[in-house]
Amino acid sequence: MSEHYKVHSLNDFFVEMNNRQNKGVYFYRINGYSKDIHNFLIKYYEEARKTGDVIEGKIPNPDENNLSYYNEVMGLDFQLSQDFIFSSLTKWLPRMNNQQRHAVSSAIFSTLNSLKMSGKNDNILKNTYIKFMCWLYYKFEQVINNLGNNNIPKILYEGDISNYELLLISVLSIAGCDVVLLQYKGDAAYQRLDATSKLSDNLVMTPMESFPADFSLKKIREEIQNRMNQERLYGK
Repeated sequence: MSEHYKVHSLNDFFVEMNNRQNKGVYFYRINGYSKDIHNFLIKYYEEARKTGDVIEGKIPNPDENNLSYYNEVMGLDFQLSQDFIFSSLTKWLPRMNNQQRHAVSSAIFSTLNSLKMSGKNDNILKNTYIKFMCWLYYKFEQVINNLGNNNIPKILYEGDISNYELLLISVLSIAGCDVVLLQYKGDAAYQRLDATSKLSDNLVMTPMESFPADFSLKKIREEIQNRMNQERLYGK
């Protein structure tokens, strides 16, 4: 499993794994704005589109068709065992290699075991596991298929994350992804889920101010597109 480390600068996110001093990943919350953060988000957005995922709005819950297909392929068995999860990933996501399966199965087992230790019953654990598996298949296949590469896959999440979304994103982070949570309304909603910041770090920079009222990933996307159009017309 990948360890979380603190960044010395935002450029640390773009250092390839082989060149990272601690060979770990970064999971940060951004609750404020500056020009440097703006420029960082443009570059991070582009990297996330290439190797990972950009989430604008909530991750859709598995629908009836998703769950029906999962049950058809995988059945209803569940065991809180890393070997069981590894074997299930082999069948459910056959494009993954063994290194990726080991990383993801270890992260899922660790997360579910923590839920068990906190008092969650077997039915909750099973439902969480199935939700994770469906999300990996329908939403994050590009991310997991890039795990273990020197160019680390990146996830960019915009908005207030929910509890199960945070658990799944944490699984992907532990498995070897960089993650940025972009929170325009501040950290209060996140703190209700992870009061001690166990799962992620809060970015603190000077200067930082509130996000502009019209700031969004849509604006970032439009800025990137405008730049590309200008480069096509006039060169870099």
